[in-house]
Amino acid sequence: MILILSLVFILLIFLFGSNKTAQSIVTTLINFGVFFSILFAIYFGMNSILATIIGCVIISLITLFYQNEINIKTTSAFYSVLVVLVISMSFTFFICYYSNIQGFPIGQYEIRVSNGYSDEIEVNMMFLQIAVILIVLIGSAIDTSLSVSSALYEVKEHNPNLTKIEVFNSGISIGKGIIGSTINTLFFIFIAEYLSLFLYLVKYYDFVRIINSKEFTQEVITISIAGIASVLIIPITAFICSRKYK
Repeated sequence: MILILSLVFILLIFLFGSNKTAQSIVTTLINFGVFFSILFAIYFGMNSILATIIGCVIISLITLFYQNEINIKTTSAFYSVLVVLVISMSFTFFICYYSNIQGFPIGQYEIRVSNGYSDEIEVNMMFLQIAVILIVLIGSAIDTSLSVSSALYEVKEHNPNLTKIEVFNSGISIGKGIIGSTINTLFFIFIAEYLSLFLYLVKYYDFVRIINSKEFTQEVITISIAGIASVLIIPITAFICSRKYK
């Protein structure tokens, strides 16, 4: 069924999409390969955070420069993504360390010896949780940054006399229009993916146990950090673009 749906999707892309749309499919397939490379690198003993950062940088390079070509807009977006990755990794480490959300939530994953599984995967689970959060946020960060940098480029092209402060303020204004849809997208993905989990929690847990359960807290923190990164990248992109666009 998955193969059939994938073939129908690709066929529709080639029938009704442009060359740019077809190129985005190739980009997605390449990024899919990068994700599996991250997975195998961690499996063979590479530090989870290091493997994920390298993978996120490669995904950013492919998405921005292969799919959207090398130009001042994509380079500005790339620098912005790098800055957000560093900042996000720092406060994500702090939050994961003190919230203790790493590991397998018992209610969601039946990873138990009694079921024939081993819960000893010999991976630092806190580092792995940080890696998961970085992977979740990288997509929205790239999209938001590229949207802001592209819109600012057009603003500067049509208003060449704008000062750096005015370009920065324009970037913030553009970001305000973008961030609403980005946060909504993240929220609905979160709700749709964990709807069955929510139903399970509501049926068997009271409100206090729900908000303190690892299943709920883990996902809320992950999506919240992705949202913070999506907001944070707006002023960073606006600042970098205000300095690079002449």
